[in-house]
Amino acid sequence: MQPNQYPPPPANTEDEIDLRQLVTVLWRQKALIIAIGVLGAAIGLGASLFSTKHVTEGLFLTPGVSAANYKRYEHVFSSGARLQQFLQTTDQATTPEGGLLWTLADTQDALRDALKPEFAFTDRDQKTFGVKLDDDNPGAMIGVRIQLAHKDPTGGTPVALLAEYVRDSIIRVNMEATMLAQCTEYSTREQELRNAQIQNDFAIRQEEERLANLREIIARNPSASTIDNRQIVSLEKGTERFLSPAAQLVASEIHIADMKLAEARRKRERIASALKRDYYCQAQQALQQPTTGRAFLRSLENIQTAAFQDHDRTLDIVEQTWNEIDVQRENWSSNYLSSMRFVASPEGAEVKVRKPGLALGLVLGGMLGGMLGIMIALIRAWWRNEGETTAAATANAPA
Repeated sequence: MQPNQYPPPPANTEDEIDLRQLVTVLWRQKALIIAIGVLGAAIGLGASLFSTKHVTEGLFLTPGVSAANYKRYEHVFSSGARLQQFLQTTDQATTPEGGLLWTLADTQDALRDALKPEFAFTDRDQKTFGVKLDDDNPGAMIGVRIQLAHKDPTGGTPVALLAEYVRDSIIRVNMEATMLAQCTEYSTREQELRNAQIQNDFAIRQEEERLANLREIIARNPSASTIDNRQIVSLEKGTERFLSPAAQLVASEIHIADMKLAEARRKRERIASALKRDYYCQAQQALQQPTTGRAFLRSLENIQTAAFQDHDRTLDIVEQTWNEIDVQRENWSSNYLSSMRFVASPEGAEVKVRKPGLALGLVLGGMLGGMLGIMIALIRAWWRNEGETTAAATANAPA
């Protein structure tokens, strides 16, 4: 075999990069690179400062609101129109805090992000904040996480106002359902009791007529009252007539007494049902007016007084019904006004948040600026080299 007679192709040196020449070019343009790097660092620092937001966050406890029924409340929470109506009702629409929430209400997603359900709570948190959770339901909802960010300091007041909106929404959702159901129930119950009383009155009259007839029979037949009462008689339905007239007379008197006792119990229940009907139906009408949850709970005492004004409070059933409504109202006030609270007050808990931070923005801006400066320096050097090559080629060209 003969060796290859063809010489190897010459190496293409045009594609090679001379690192020394590259470093020389960058060194000559160091002022430009440093200037652009400093500019990039300043831009990164400015971006960090511009992104600064004052964030206030708080956990608002909502006992009685579970994970299963939260969707029912969330629909009301996330309604911007509902929030704006609340601000107008409370005369907060023209305040700085109200104006901030009014703007938040215009964006439904922002309002939804500001109110998030909270499910996790550690044992340490329970001890720190004095909150006791149900051990039988560890995954239960414990409250609403309220977070609000703004460029200017707010002092946490808008978050407190937003928590009051959450409280107001829960009160209205619960009270509207409760008052409507109770008004309907006791209206129907009062009518049912009245019909039962009418039927009972008729039954008493019938039994009294039967009693009068038995007395006439005994008067006409004195010997009927001396019939041996030791006889065995079946007491199946319809066979009572085979008893002696005297036994039937006693049974009829006992039956009338039982029906009158039932009538007295029914009368008491009718009075209580009528009082509760008036109370709950008037409360339902009050909810149809523009009002807040707090104001509605305060108005229940006046509604109760109006519902009882035509009744004698010295009657035991009236006093008992009054006390039942009193206890219920106090429980509502405790659940909605006392138990619903922040774990820790949001006032004074406002923090500055920057994305990116000052140091990170400065470093990233400087790095990106430096890389941009290197690229500009290389492009500038290439552009000069191309210009010099073109000028030399033009000068050496034959005339």
